[in-house]
Amino acid sequence: MSAPEQSPLVSVLVPVYNVEAYVEDCLRSLLAQDVDGLEVIVINDGSTDGSREIVGRVAQEDERIHIIDKPNSGYGASLNRGLDEAQGTYVGILESDDEMVPGALAALLAIAQDRGADVVKGDYILWWPTDEKRTHQAHEVIPGLCEGLVDTRTDMRVYSIRSTIWSGLYRRDHLLRHGIRFQETPGASYQDTSFNFKVFATSDKTAFMTDPVIRYRQDNASSSIHSSGKAEAVGVEFDEIDRWLDAHPDAVGHDRLVRESLIQRFNAYRWNLDRLDESLVADYLHSIGVQFAAFEASGRFDPATWDSWRMMNLRVMQVQPKRYMRLRKLYRGTSTLSKIGFALGLGGIRGLVAALDERRSRRVG
Repeated sequence: MSAPEQSPLVSVLVPVYNVEAYVEDCLRSLLAQDVDGLEVIVINDGSTDGSREIVGRVAQEDERIHIIDKPNSGYGASLNRGLDEAQGTYVGILESDDEMVPGALAALLAIAQDRGADVVKGDYILWWPTDEKRTHQAHEVIPGLCEGLVDTRTDMRVYSIRSTIWSGLYRRDHLLRHGIRFQETPGASYQDTSFNFKVFATSDKTAFMTDPVIRYRQDNASSSIHSSGKAEAVGVEFDEIDRWLDAHPDAVGHDRLVRESLIQRFNAYRWNLDRLDESLVADYLHSIGVQFAAFEASGRFDPATWDSWRMMNLRVMQVQPKRYMRLRKLYRGTSTLSKIGFALGLGGIRGLVAALDERRSRRVG
């Protein structure tokens, strides 16, 4: 009698939709990882280009690849289908236009197993394939988080890290136990937001490492959002976070998580402002102001719990939206001079001091 087939150690989900230029390099970077027990689940979301043929050809060379073909229904639905099929102890996600750094999967698994972590997060590389001089590590992970295990239900530092579901591993039984899945909204807009928040809000055994695990393609990072529906999609994700928090009033750290969810909503809105098409900006700013006024009126948002820099931004958005966007455009950029110019323009010396105070306290918790 033959021995029973052993379950895979790690299942990596690769959602695919019309990425014929990138998907082969993506898969080969994953298959080259030096780990035993790898299962690769490719979810083809109704691609209309040559992606499916390329995936099929690579799969013929490597039996670790399992292909799911489905009608186009969006990113969240694809990942949920992958979660349903996954058999690994751990689950990872790799975007089909990105690549995995050599040795990254083994490093994540080593930490997960050595520390008994439910979640392991690494850093990533901002990657411009056509302009490697711009390529650099993101340095999102705070070094102080990398010793031992972190209770991400109560350590608010983790919520300042960009929501990147593809830079880590998750114990599959943790996801199942807490019913953590993706929103199945149309398209591929922000569905990682509520997933990532729920993962952190339910884990007292999260581990971090500063080593990068993904080369995150930036070819289209500066493209504008031309659809009002796509611009509003991030709000839908935070509405789901609010729903989840209201459904779990006894969750550890609940009140701080509510506060943090509002901060993250506001930060996401501000980030989107710089990507919006001109025709959408006025309505989007108005929507932000109305939403936070409603949160304040209901008691969900207490301005006294926010730092003066965020409150300064919010009040100018609500009262002087045209001035706010004029300053955002004038001082757009990530340089120190741009940030100083924006702070001075928004609130003079008081604004600069408030911005510096917020920056110092951001990673304290």
